[in-house]
Amino acid sequence: LRASGCSNGWFGIAAPVAAAMPPIRVLNVAEKPSVAKEVSRVLNGGQLPPSRRGPSPYNAIWEFPYTVENKPCVMVFTSVTGHLMEVDFEPKHKSWHACNPGFLIEGAPVIKQVARDKGPVAENLVKEAKRCAWLILWLHCDPEGEKN
Repeated sequence: LRASGCSNGWFGIAAPVAAAMPPIRVLNVAEKPSVAKEVSRVLNGGQLPPSRRGPSPYNAIWEFPYTVENKPCVMVFTSVTGHLMEVDFEPKHKSWHACNPGFLIEGAPVIKQVARDKGPVAENLVKEAKRCAWLILWLHCDPEGEKN
């Protein structure tokens, strides 16, 4: 099966060709819009990259090329505004007269959901996350940021 003139000496066997891999998309989420804007500017060499509008008019999206651990990336920056999630008692326990208050303190079931006014912010995060492989959170270090 040797073929003359083939660089690897075997007929029908070719050296693998490395396909160019697309840059890794990295979603960066800051706890407020001003932090997303400033970190984007700093990481982009001091120049604010162009932004686009997402589902929330208050949470712009900036994209720019960057290198992380020698890997080409596209940094996608956005933010949240306030607490995205809210915790509340089940509807049957929301009224003060619906049950004994002691039941609420002792561990009534709660519902954790996206806050009513944060739907567009959550939609923005879901949409951008679907297109990204990595996630970086730009939060201040405290227990509050870790829970929400």
